[in-house]
Amino acid sequence: MNKLPLPDWMRGGTFKLALAIVVLLSLSSTGIYFIESRATVPGLFSALWWSVVTMTTVGYGDIVPATDSGKLIGILVMASGIGLVSTLTGNLASLLVERKAKKRKGLLEVKISGHVIILGWNSSVPGLVRGLRENGLLERDGLVLVTDLPQERRDEIAFQLDLGERLFFVAGKIAQENVVHKSRPDHASLIYILRQDDMSPHESDQQSIYAALTVRGMAPKVPIYAEAAQAENRVHLLRAGVTELIDRGEISSGVLALLGTAPPAWNLIQALLGLHGRPGLVLRPLSEQDKGLCWGEYSGNLRQQDGGLAMALCQTARSLALEDILDAGSALDQFILELFQSHGRETKLGRQGASVLVNPPDSQPLASYDGVLVLRAGAGGEAP
Repeated sequence: MNKLPLPDWMRGGTFKLALAIVVLLSLSSTGIYFIESRATVPGLFSALWWSVVTMTTVGYGDIVPATDSGKLIGILVMASGIGLVSTLTGNLASLLVERKAKKRKGLLEVKISGHVIILGWNSSVPGLVRGLRENGLLERDGLVLVTDLPQERRDEIAFQLDLGERLFFVAGKIAQENVVHKSRPDHASLIYILRQDDMSPHESDQQSIYAALTVRGMAPKVPIYAEAAQAENRVHLLRAGVTELIDRGEISSGVLALLGTAPPAWNLIQALLGLHGRPGLVLRPLSEQDKGLCWGEYSGNLRQQDGGLAMALCQTARSLALEDILDAGSALDQFILELFQSHGRETKLGRQGASVLVNPPDSQPLASYDGVLVLRAGAGGEAP
């Protein structure tokens, strides 16, 4: 008959030490209870109390053996207890130090939820983290950074970001399932996949596509925001499950072109994004009562309440499945679908395709919208 294997925690030395202490306490408590008179040891709990006090060498002296047999038990408990307790204390201290070292090296699975995950590293991360802090997204549950950077570089990043205990590292490649799993993407509130500066644009996008497939399979409902290094890979990232895609080059060229006709526009964009302070643009959900209004009524009421300026209406995206957007005639699309199916994962892509209506007419009803993008009063500094 085959024996069932013991769990790892039962095979360790700490468990064996704890078990030896429990056995010693049980035997000594039972022995002293039956050997000593009831006047000396009135009950089993008193016997246990004496055993613990004796083993830990505290020695309160409230219970003292009166018989030679009881004193002999006391000698055995003291002699055995000193070694067992000190060894157990040393093992526990070693476990704590080892766990802290593994956490620092990014080898442990995080045990948090509602956190933000950043897959990859580039020079824009400090600015992204600053924006997340300004928006209050890192106050409660913190940030998990998944990267294969060396330990020395991760230590520099931890000092630079200055998040203390709210910063967690997971060491490894962002496209490896066993690495990404440690960041608990299914419990996250937001996930970012960033282009990596130490890779070529093509290789970076390839890693991002694999990472998006991996993360989306684990977390079908969590928003994923990603960067594209090459324009031709945008569609593949979206098909891999990315909720929204950002192209830094496209944004830069658009802003530079805008400056040609409206030079102050850059100052406005900085105020909206909060590049030099608190972000000026916020999203306000629409209540059922708000949805009964039209744009002119809502924006007027908002202006009177707190001075906020309503700028655009937002519509929540519908749920999409992978099959809805893949091209049956594309070999790459079929490869992506087969990856999901071979792992037995759902092909739901979560919420995707959100849309906005900027500066709608006053008569625009709000019934079919979910939120409003609002510019806070006084955003961007004081008037001259």
